[in-house]
Amino acid sequence: MSGVDQPLVIAQSGYHVGHMRSWRPAEEQGFVKEEGLERYVYEPGGLIPAKFEADALALQMWERGVDIVTAVNVWSAIMLRSRGEDIYIVGGWRTLLAPKLIGAKGITGPEQLKGAKSIVRDTAGMGFIGIQTALRHFGVAPEEVEWIKNPMAGYGSDAGMLDMLRAGEVQFLSLGGEQADALLSEGFPLVLDLEDYYRKRGAWPAGRVIVATKRTIEVRGAELRAFLRANLRGAWFGTDPRNHRFMYELETRLRATTFNDDERRLRMLKTLEPPPDRQSRRYSDPTIMDGLVSRPGLAGIIESMVTFGQLEAPIAVDDVLKDQAAVDACQNLLERGLIDRGELEKWRQAKGYSGR
Repeated sequence: MSGVDQPLVIAQSGYHVGHMRSWRPAEEQGFVKEEGLERYVYEPGGLIPAKFEADALALQMWERGVDIVTAVNVWSAIMLRSRGEDIYIVGGWRTLLAPKLIGAKGITGPEQLKGAKSIVRDTAGMGFIGIQTALRHFGVAPEEVEWIKNPMAGYGSDAGMLDMLRAGEVQFLSLGGEQADALLSEGFPLVLDLEDYYRKRGAWPAGRVIVATKRTIEVRGAELRAFLRANLRGAWFGTDPRNHRFMYELETRLRATTFNDDERRLRMLKTLEPPPDRQSRRYSDPTIMDGLVSRPGLAGIIESMVTFGQLEAPIAVDDVLKDQAAVDACQNLLERGLIDRGELEKWRQAKGYSGR
């Protein structure tokens, strides 16, 4: 971790451009300075590959003097903390995306997916872990599915995936939005709605979180709160349909300048103007609109990790989650009218998401 007399060091765990959708607007719109965070260093581009995160993130933070890490897989944070590493979840970063598992015609339930083929962007990523965790509950282990890796599967950027399902080359896909609707209209079955699945188990869980060291929480709490306020303001800015053009152009700039070949080819926002169904509503997936981590959702993840052998024993939620700074940040912005209480409550109700 950095010295208390040095700038706060913030790093992004994953390399994906989509994980800059809140912090970059916070910087460019002046929210960071307005919230009083003057001395900081922000390191994008990926602190550690996702497949090594659960083993080596804490060591990487220590070696590079990192105080706060964004976009950490929640499973990695839990595993690290269970071993006593100096890593605590301090806030929510992203929910799992809200995909629907669309199956080949004739498949009626997720238990039928044993032996199936599907396409996945990354077998160490948040989306894949969310899918395979849910499938385990239906008796389908990850190794019982043949996963075809395709980096362009992110955000449904490869439309050819749909043709592979239509041709019977794969037996299910994880999709959302217009692509899922198109297949459903053609008679392909909804095998599992992951959002509904998780909501019924307590809350739509955080898939990625913000972590910090103990010293950052206890000694640099004012700076941590400033960071969380600025980032949450950036998240609200980025989900506002009035800012769609800015966000489209920002994504274009970020993808043009990233050094990762796959990330340069992906697109999250695909049109300069918002699609008709988003012109009057927030594009909130996968943003966590209160910046918090649901305790029931986190408890459910821990329980599943124990059930399926990823943890030897359960870990108390309060041992891994230290979220008072995030609670304070959200409350501060609500009181100042910088985020909308009514919209926030609608989002929470839609997700079955109660924050703390």
